[in-house]
Amino acid sequence: MTLRLFCFAKQFLTVFFFALSTSLVGQTEAKINLATLPFLIPNFGLEVPLGKKQSFQLDVLGSFWDEQPHFDDTPFHVNQVFLEYRLYQQSDTQKWFIGPHTGFGMFTLQKPDFAIIYDYWEEKSGAEKRLDVPDDEYQSGRTAFYGFTVGYKKRLKKGFGLEFFIGAGLTQSWYKGYKGLRRVDLDHPDETVYRPFNGSGEVAAYRGGLMLTYKIPTFAHKTNPNE
Repeated sequence: MTLRLFCFAKQFLTVFFFALSTSLVGQTEAKINLATLPFLIPNFGLEVPLGKKQSFQLDVLGSFWDEQPHFDDTPFHVNQVFLEYRLYQQSDTQKWFIGPHTGFGMFTLQKPDFAIIYDYWEEKSGAEKRLDVPDDEYQSGRTAFYGFTVGYKKRLKKGFGLEFFIGAGLTQSWYKGYKGLRRVDLDHPDETVYRPFNGSGEVAAYRGGLMLTYKIPTFAHKTNPNE
């Protein structure tokens, strides 16, 4: 867990200092998700203005729980990285916005059925959702995200602000199923060889929260023309 946290922090700091170096084109905003913070799931973001009503954002989320008490003590290891282009209602990047995004993540958790909006293959096969999944069953793999974020940003005083957002779209996942440490994702009891990975694709809601934002000041050096 310590190694994962170190890698997560190193990745974010690298992006952070890169964003600071690009702040010449506008003031970069740093963000932290207040909705995930009480669960000790850090979610940080950096937003760089591109022009009037436009910006680019990168945000990262990491969860390192071997047993998450709010999810029946099941594993909840998640990391996500999103790149997003935003178009705002106002020229100072405030109020309503919408943004297409793409992202990548890795996970070890129980499939969150509550977040799934539409599953084509489940509907086609007529499979019923399992309502009582044992706590020691989970999936581990990686996923790609393609979707949109909508939200609302409100500036406060002294460079601070609040931003509500929610994101959804298509997820494409490759994973292995486990019960404890044992693979359990065979199609038929007579099978003896496991597939390298299972695959799934759903339309789901997979990101959101309430960001506390802070506009990082640009420390421009003013020169005296008489010097």
